[in-house]
Order: sequence, then structure tokens, then C-alpha cells
Amino acid sequence: MRALLVDDETAFAELLAERLRARGIAVRTAYDAESALALLDAGEEFDVAVLDVCLPGASGIDLLRRMKARLPLVEALMLTGSSDVRNAVEGMRHGAFNYLLKPADIDDLVRELRAAHERKLRQEENARMIEAGKLASIGRLAEGVAHEINNPVNIMTNAAGWIEDLLDEPDLASSPHAAEMRRSVVRIKAQSRRVREITRKLLFFGKGLDPRPGPVRVADLLGEALRLLADRAADLGVAVRLDVPPDVSPDMPLLVAPPVELRQVFVHVAENALDAVEYAQPPVTERELAVTVRVERPLDRASGDTAAPAPGGELCIAFHDTGHGIASEVLPHVFEPFFSTRPVGRGMGLGLSVAVGVVTALGGFIDIDSQPGDTTVTLRLPLPEAPAEAPPPACQG
Repeated sequence: MRALLVDDETAFAELLAERLRARGIAVRTAYDAESALALLDAGEEFDVAVLDVCLPGASGIDLLRRMKARLPLVEALMLTGSSDVRNAVEGMRHGAFNYLLKPADIDDLVRELRAAHERKLRQEENARMIEAGKLASIGRLAEGVAHEINNPVNIMTNAAGWIEDLLDEPDLASSPHAAEMRRSVVRIKAQSRRVREITRKLLFFGKGLDPRPGPVRVADLLGEALRLLADRAADLGVAVRLDVPPDVSPDMPLLVAPPVELRQVFVHVAENALDAVEYAQPPVTERELAVTVRVERPLDRASGDTAAPAPGGELCIAFHDTGHGIASEVLPHVFEPFFSTRPVGRGMGLGLSVAVGVVTALGGFIDIDSQPGDTTVTLRLPLPEAPAEAPPPACQG
């Protein structure tokens, strides 16, 4: 939990902040409304704000109104003296979660902070569910639009082919305009193919992922996934490295999996790694995403180890980032649908839940090892004993 404590009594604020930190709450302090707003302007994000009602300059109520206008889902607790209870109640009318009388008992304050944080998480989950509903509606709309566009495009393409056939007739072939007409037909057919490609993507968006399995080269899929994120990584200054060692050779048993779904899993995990770097507080200077592929062969059953991997071994794909890390209280929830530490509007919290669903369906699982500035997400997928028929080489360009 990230808390902002705003109180003009410096000694009181610092002491209270230390006591909250000792209870596992990350706290930033400010001593007036302007310095608190400056923290928000600098991009710092908070779950709950603890606001003194009486502040120099703008009051705690004014600060609450301005803060809610910027970050409507941030919860607030008002701290007040007994003579200012009416103002604290006014704060609740402006969206404060509750108020406490000063000097507040630390256990009461922690309890209210956690309750306010829980309400914020519920509101964020509801907002993400609304976003997911909107996205599903957009998907259905996209599918309908794609079908409607495809019909006239098919007619245009057939008509262009018919014109091309007519241009082979002697009377038209000798026309001085024949060459220009042929160029026009070529352009019509090229633009028709372009429109069909756009509608194909719209249909893909509307219907979702293709669950049909087949033999896949994981290194190729990883390369495709990382290329999709290359522009964002470059904008963030993140160095992306893919390490496929020699023992992951073309003649090893190929993984049998739905290639489209598996590529999307790689995109989701890599996107989360980039998010960890982008939203790290304080910002990180060493920005890296390293993806490593390795094969773990079956353990010796004679050793008595009952945790041996699948008969064909395991393919391990590790995504290591140098972002903010995952807090211990957050880690148990990262695979839950709609759970996200990002602000609403910057993701629905579905990426990792989709990833774990696909990986589990393939008989694998996902490991996460995280500490501040260092997180590794490892996908473990069982390899088949018998070689699968190789897919055609990936298209270049």
C-alpha cells in the first residue's frame, strides 16, 4: 500500500510516517497542499491519502477536492481535532473514506488505511470490468464491420480480375490506354488486399485467439513477440535481449501448442516487464529486459525425486526485468483477473491471468521470483518425448 501523509506539524507527520512504515506501509509526507500536489504532478501514485483538515494555505478539504479531480480512485482519510469534526464530515461528502480524531491511535489508523485500500481495489476492479465489457462490445462491433466491408471488397477484387481478363482481348489490348488501365487494376487489387488484411485483423480482434495447437519453434515466436514491443521498449530506453543457447537447437523436440495463443502469452509477460520498468518509483536507471530460453532434462527417477519434470523435459522461458519488483503482499494476486497495480485506463489486469490459463492448459506452470529492482517470470512448458513435425520457416520481413 502506498500512502500520502499531509500534515503541517512536521514532527508529528514524520513520527507517524515512521510508525506506518514499520507496519509495512510505504509513506510519503508533505506539509501543505501545494507540496502534496507537487508530488502528484511529479507522477507519484498513491492508494490512500491521510489529510489534516487544517493546513496552511489551502485546507485539507480543498486538497481533497483537487486530488479527487486528478485521481478519482485514490481514497482519503481526514485527520482532525475535536473542534473541526464538522469540517471532517464535510470531507466525507467530497469523497473521503472516513475521519479520525487527533491524536489518532496507530492501530485504528492502520485499520482504516487497510479498509480504504480495500475499497480502492474494489473500485479499480469494477472499473476494469467495465473496460473489459466495453472491449468485448468493441470486438463484436469490429467483427460486424469486418464482415460488412469484406463483401464489397470481394466484389471489387472480382471486378478488377474481370477487367484484367478483358484487357487481354485484342481490341482492348491495342488501346493507347491499356497500360494505364492495367496499372489501375494492379492498384485496385493491391488496395483490396490491404483492406482484406485490415478486416482480417478486425475479425481476429472480435473472435479472440486461435486455440488450434501445432508444432512451434519457441525462439521464432519469442522473436515475433519482442518485435511487436520493440517501439515501446525503445521509447522507454529498455535494452531487450533474447538469449537462445545452442542446446535449444532446431532438431530438439518441438513444443506442441497453439502458436497464436503462445505468442500472445509472451507479449503479455514482456509487456508486464516493460510496465515494471516504466512505472518504477523511483525511476530506474538500468533498464533491461532479458529473455532466456533453456531446456531442463528429466531428473533421474532412481534418485527418488518425485518432482521430476515431464518425460521429455521442460522448456523454460525466463523474462528478467530491472523494474520496481513485486511487493510481497501483491505477489499472491498477480494472476487474478482484473488485478493490476497500474492506474485504471493503462491495462485491465487480464494479461497474466490469460498467460497462466494458457500455460496451465499446456501442462506447464509459471514461477515468479521478485525483489526490488529484480524480477524473473519463468514459463515452464513440458516438451514431448517424440519429435513433432516442424512448421514451415517463419516469413521474413
